[in-house]
Amino acid sequence: MNSSTHHAPDIELSDEPRSRRDLLRSGGIAALAGLLGIFGLAGTASAKNGSTVRAGDKTTASRPTTIESSKGPALQARATDKKDPIGVRGVATAGKGIGVQGTAVSGKGETVGVQGLIQSPDGVAGEFLASKGGTALRTKGRVELVERSGRTAVSEGGAEFVIPVSGGLSEKSLVLATLQEHRPGVHVEAAHVLDAEEGLIVVRLNQAVAEQTEVGWIVLG
Repeated sequence: MNSSTHHAPDIELSDEPRSRRDLLRSGGIAALAGLLGIFGLAGTASAKNGSTVRAGDKTTASRPTTIESSKGPALQARATDKKDPIGVRGVATAGKGIGVQGTAVSGKGETVGVQGLIQSPDGVAGEFLASKGGTALRTKGRVELVERSGRTAVSEGGAEFVIPVSGGLSEKSLVLATLQEHRPGVHVEAAHVLDAEEGLIVVRLNQAVAEQTEVGWIVLG
């Protein structure tokens, strides 16, 4: 039996202009190669500047990768692993690095830099963990506790404020309250959860007020 060796056809190099059909053919090959890279079928091991990002591979670049969308989320990640269910993880190795940063660039409107949403009543929308005695939360600017703080008035002759609070309460919820106006001899005697199931707290003064008076309150937990 005679064995034969197949050689790749020789490629002719020419300085002559390429025809439109040749250009279309080469463009189709390039597009196909791009699709193969997107779906993880290309042969490259990783992506660098200008290369296709492949799922499951490490991408190394010396400049930012920008994803822009005119409708809906520009990037959406979904984690289904029950052992490590993290949708997005950011890691910074520099001494003053920032793992994840959100910036809302609009100069007007109630924009939000970073937002956390939950559906479970036992869930936590935002969690900050500091190890080795670090600071878990630092803010610069105003802090708003929407629906968990406010001001409530009591009429003349009143000494007790019953206040409904949205968002749920427990018997361990902490209630803080203080007078918002100077009333000689009058102070807050107690502030606590009145009915957790009904979402009510109560603020009691040491005596009845001679005129309408406001208290400010905050609920934690």
